[in-house]
Amino acid sequence: MKNDLMGLILAENPEAGMGELVAVRSLAAVPFGGRYRIIDFVLSNMVNSSIINVGIATPYNYQSLSDHLGTGKPWDLDRKGNGLFILPPKEIAEPGELRGGVDTLNGIMHYLAMSKQNYVLIAECNALCNIDYSEVLKEHIESEADITLIYNKTDDLDRKELSSRILLDVDDDKRVRDIHVYPIKQKTSCSYMHMMMIKRSLLMELIGDAAAHNKHYLSRDILLPNVDRLKINGYEYTGYCRQVNNVKAFFNANLDILNKDIREELFGLNNDMPIYTKVKDTVPTKYATKAEVSNALVADGCLIEGTVRNSILFRGVHVGKGATVENCILMQDSEVMDNCLAENVIFDKEVILRNGKKLVGQKTYPMVIEKKTII
Repeated sequence: MKNDLMGLILAENPEAGMGELVAVRSLAAVPFGGRYRIIDFVLSNMVNSSIINVGIATPYNYQSLSDHLGTGKPWDLDRKGNGLFILPPKEIAEPGELRGGVDTLNGIMHYLAMSKQNYVLIAECNALCNIDYSEVLKEHIESEADITLIYNKTDDLDRKELSSRILLDVDDDKRVRDIHVYPIKQKTSCSYMHMMMIKRSLLMELIGDAAAHNKHYLSRDILLPNVDRLKINGYEYTGYCRQVNNVKAFFNANLDILNKDIREELFGLNNDMPIYTKVKDTVPTKYATKAEVSNALVADGCLIEGTVRNSILFRGVHVGKGATVENCILMQDSEVMDNCLAENVIFDKEVILRNGKKLVGQKTYPMVIEKKTII
């Protein structure tokens, strides 16, 4: 059974509302947590689960993702025969041209056909968790399920959150009896994590049939119509999981890792399942005499002269004298100059906030500043 599972990561979610953060990059390549990219989590989970054949379907804006992944060496996927495969479309696609997962998978059928593994794990790129997929495969085979959907329990979702969720009705025998796609009311707490285990041959059959009938969406056009025809089971994941499908979720997920327990679980510090990423050698961070830093995650190469609270700082960030940064995410090479205030703000890369300026967003909806903006 070992190495009989291949991984397939969907690097885009056309329905995710990430705004300026995906203007110049794919969703999978969005920076996270000081030195990572969003895709590092699902990709590392696959590698830690002994998956040695991983394909990444990236229909557009894939240059930064390709630069980050390279040959796959940080994930030990630079190998012959199997390894890491970046799968752009046959023709250059633009945002909006590919409507759903069926379109993406139909464009990479050649990769599925040439793969040797019998089982496929399909996962969207934006679920932040630390999961052992080998346990899912074991249960999938033992239960003789056609499809296994991974979910976690999430209670009391508000209407806005429900509009981006897919909920499952799972009975006591772990059988999925119904699927609620973006419901108005919450009737179940089982939230689909957009991770699916399926036989490769069955996947190719379902994708080919859906494409032939002008269907576009995996959940709505493949899973839902087959609830009664196929044996679709649920697998409950009980650990930390955050689905990054909008700016607010991205902001909260970053601030979550300031919590020691969440950070240790998510980054595999307690279970020998680390999250890998591309390594960059930089100088240590320098703290000036009057710098004040509390409850913050600060990457290498920063210069801190002011005050930083409850924030994530990526490599090369400069916080000037008398400046205050609170509840912020400042990406690589950004600068908050002297006597500035930044609160509840996300800076993309190389943003500069000039002397004495103030930027204050809302905790419920942070302000996002586009890459290379000077304010």
